[in-house]
This record gives sequence, C-alpha cells and structure tokens, in this order.
Amino acid sequence: MTLAHEIKLEHEEIERELLELQTVINSSFINYPNLLHVTKKLKSIWEAHEEKEEPFFQELFKKGFTIPIKKITFEHGKLNQDLNKIISALQTKKEDEIHTVLFKYGNDLIKNLRQHMADEDWILYALPKKFF
Repeated sequence: MTLAHEIKLEHEEIERELLELQTVINSSFINYPNLLHVTKKLKSIWEAHEEKEEPFFQELFKKGFTIPIKKITFEHGKLNQDLNKIISALQTKKEDEIHTVLFKYGNDLIKNLRQHMADEDWILYALPKKFF
C-alpha cells in the first residue's frame, strides 16, 4: 500500500471518529466515558497521521506539485489546538466548562477537520496513478 493510499484510509478512520464525536455532542446528555475515549482515539490517530502527511506533502511540493504547504501546516496546528482544548476541559471535570468547550471547539473541530481532509483529498485524487 502506498503512502497516498494510507493517508486516504486514515481520512476515513478520522471521519468515523468525527461521527462519534458529533453523536456525543448532539445527544441530550454527554456520555463522558465515550467522549474521553473518542477524543483520546482521535488525538492518537491525528498525531500519527500528521507525522506521515506533512513530509509526504513536502516531498510532493519539492517534486513540483502545487501544494499549499503553509496552509496545511497552519491548519494542522489549529486543529490540534481545538482538540487539546476539548481534552483540557475534560481533565477539569467541570461539567459547565466541558459543555461550553465541547459545543464551541468540538463543532469547530468537526467542521474544520472535515474541510481540511476534503481539501487534502482533492490533492490526493489529482495525483498520477503511480502514487497509488
């Protein structure tokens, strides 16, 4: 399996976790054990994903492909901040703070991460077949 294919599969795995996070946010009560599990899993997947993705896109850029490296890197940092805010709020165990942070940063994270992956998928789909 090529790295480009692996990145696409990881996007699908991240989307599954985002669906789970969205379910937790939209439920009438917050399932804290599930929220903790989802955020930890999402953080783990995301960190490993970034370690693969950033060098991959850098290499494509060096080979002459038009890749928005600065935008990708900036967005990775912003997405990490949002996820870390959720994790930090969970660690406080203060229900009001968790609710506030979750609704603001959780929904932002879901929306922005989906858009980020969609933008990257356009790059991946445009690559020549030799990358897959």
